[in-house]
Amino acid sequence: MASPSYPCRHFSVCNAQGPTSNDLPLLLRRLADSIEGADFATSQVLDVHISGDEITEYGSWWRATVYWSADGELAEGKSRN
Repeated sequence: MASPSYPCRHFSVCNAQGPTSNDLPLLLRRLADSIEGADFATSQVLDVHISGDEITEYGSWWRATVYWSADGELAEGKSRN
């Protein structure tokens, strides 16, 4: 059975490559600033994925992706009917 589909958008942020690439608190502050400045309500956020799986000479290169519902009703738990 196929999963129902619905509109979802996303954006990603990461630390700059270099000595601050492994600074997780810096990434989290940048992520919070990006969410606050975004053109959607926080109630529309579906998921936040944080990953540091790319390793550089400085350690993990942290990045985050925010997924949000382009249809505000979905975020509030209403059906698309």
